[in-house]
Amino acid sequence: GVVKRIAPQHAAKFRLQAIAREKGNDVFEIESRNGQIIVRGSSAPALLFGFHWYLKYYANAHVSWTGDQLALPSPLPAVPKKVRMASPYKYRYMYNYCTFNYTMSFWTWEQWERELDFLALNGVNLALSVVGQEAVWRNTLRRLGLSEDEIARFIPGPGFQAWWLMSNLEGWGGPVSQEWIEDRAALQKKILARMRELQIEPVLQGFFSMVPRAMIKKYPRARILETGKWVNMDRPAMIDPSDPLFGQAAAIWYQEQRALYGDARFFGGDPFHEGGGADINLTRAGRDIQRAMRAFEPDAVWVLQAWQSNPKKELLDGLDKNRTLILDLFGESNPQWKRREGFYGFPWVWNVISNFGGNTGIYGALWKVAQYPPAALKDPKRGNMAGIGAMLEASMQDDPLWDLLFEMGWRTEPPSLDTWITGFAKRRYGKLTPGVDKAWRTLKDTAYGPKDGKRAEPESPFCARPGINISQDMNKFRREYDQCEFAKAWDLFVADADKYRGVKTFEHDLVNVSRQALANLGLLTLARLNAAYAKADKPAFEQAADEFLELLQAQDRLTAASPHFLLGAWINAARALGATPAEMDLFEWNARTQITVWGPRETADRLHEYANREWAGLLRGFYYERWKLFLNTVIDNFDQYTRRGGETVEQEWDAMVQQINEGEPGKFFDPTGIDWYAMEERWTRGHEPYPAAPLGDPADEALAVHKRFRAAMTRECAR
Repeated sequence: GVVKRIAPQHAAKFRLQAIAREKGNDVFEIESRNGQIIVRGSSAPALLFGFHWYLKYYANAHVSWTGDQLALPSPLPAVPKKVRMASPYKYRYMYNYCTFNYTMSFWTWEQWERELDFLALNGVNLALSVVGQEAVWRNTLRRLGLSEDEIARFIPGPGFQAWWLMSNLEGWGGPVSQEWIEDRAALQKKILARMRELQIEPVLQGFFSMVPRAMIKKYPRARILETGKWVNMDRPAMIDPSDPLFGQAAAIWYQEQRALYGDARFFGGDPFHEGGGADINLTRAGRDIQRAMRAFEPDAVWVLQAWQSNPKKELLDGLDKNRTLILDLFGESNPQWKRREGFYGFPWVWNVISNFGGNTGIYGALWKVAQYPPAALKDPKRGNMAGIGAMLEASMQDDPLWDLLFEMGWRTEPPSLDTWITGFAKRRYGKLTPGVDKAWRTLKDTAYGPKDGKRAEPESPFCARPGINISQDMNKFRREYDQCEFAKAWDLFVADADKYRGVKTFEHDLVNVSRQALANLGLLTLARLNAAYAKADKPAFEQAADEFLELLQAQDRLTAASPHFLLGAWINAARALGATPAEMDLFEWNARTQITVWGPRETADRLHEYANREWAGLLRGFYYERWKLFLNTVIDNFDQYTRRGGETVEQEWDAMVQQINEGEPGKFFDPTGIDWYAMEERWTRGHEPYPAAPLGDPADEALAVHKRFRAAMTRECAR
């Protein structure tokens, strides 16, 4: 089925055959015989990865989240010599909980079918699957005696399921209808059926003692504990796993999940994700939670996230190593296995996050993805390294990073990145000019080659809540590469744009590189604006403000030309899933809120703009309006804001710069006192339409912004 969907005109030319595993791990083979391409594999993901390997390395084809290039030659090229590759890993894992919201909140079966094909083509054999958990909880809580109102106040809206399942919040974004719950349950059944056909093992949600806070009053004699707050939001409660009610609730939970979604071996869930806590014996709690899983499924494996201080060693001390799998989430930047003795003998998976919140910046440490897994495999202190995986918080971007990561599931040595990136670009577009080849090498050494790579993609200044000095906030905006060098890749893409007209993958990348160049120029422009403010130079401030607002408007026009940067598509998808007009409005509010203020006012200082996007419509309708109001207000009150008792604010500025140079986060400030949350929250409740289909020709729009702004980039780089 996957082969027919990917290459329908050539499917008959492929023969798929099963072979045995090699030392317990997956293996595939490719060879030509009698005019056919023979692909053998020890599992469906191994077979399909072999098929995909042929497409990439023999047919010069490309499959990605942001477009395919599948102009396969006819006849299909022969394989000169049989290829055989074995994966060094038992598991090739996929998904962060957050992916299910920052990307998939409003997906339909058609999107999921394509996604599961994509996973199988990339050899994934273990993937989180938590769509439809609302139905499990609803059915469980009914049996535990909660009212329909109490259940409704516990289940969140479609934009916030991930943080509910990670025990960070309850109810935010809801209540949802029974029709929605049934729709998501039906979708999950389709997803799981296809995953099982493709031999991708699902990781379902486990019962790790989380319950609604309403249970505290419902069961006053049980030991049900408060667990604190997450970013000022009340966490759900938890039943002490040593309390008899825990066993009763766990049994009901697993019965209901099996009735809906069938059997599974892997179960996720973390009692204290990102903080929280309760007065319990962690070692005993871990043992009891795992025992409840195994009472339901004797071969159950508890999948835990190694993030921040979790899972604590005290919890691990109560677990069966053979029935536990630890996901080291941030392997490229903050690998826990190195400081936790290889996780004390527990099986673990090395993962990459790279993207936080779905921010649209081009970014990824290709050299780390190429070098770190092979190095870990050879490290005698690695412990039981059992897999490699993608823990991205959002998908649909940074295709080379993930393409390479999936390949590293089958490689034991790092490839030459110069050779690899050239091959990637050639198959992505079907052809490769010398200029675009050089452009990709430049991207490899700039945005895709950060020397440090401690965080993730740097954010766009256009998406920032307005303030003075935001360009100095090292945690969010500082580029770990030379922005002026990056601009050379922009030049090369633009120079060859006419040679690639109609190649959708190139058009996406042309818009994306141009978008990043404009964001970088915006940051440099803000630095000039900040300097003018510090020196109380009003004419220079006004000039920089005008240029910044012009850039922001141009960014909106540019991104409107691509199907991958449209706010309207996100909102329309949300509305399409509502069962009633009121629920359609609620789901639109979920869509708008998640990517802007995220939470209620009391969380806004921590979460606003966490999931910011440079999307057409959002840039014009939200970010531009904020910046225009801020900059005009500062200009109208310039002398008042920049002078303190006859002195300029240059001393204050210098103190902030010194603070940054000493390694502390930069502090930007807002002299206007505008209630930004009130303005932002009003927008989240709006219903103004935004284009859901591209406007304009992507090449024409990219060429236009290059012509308009390249000289400005040159001037900023010369400063």
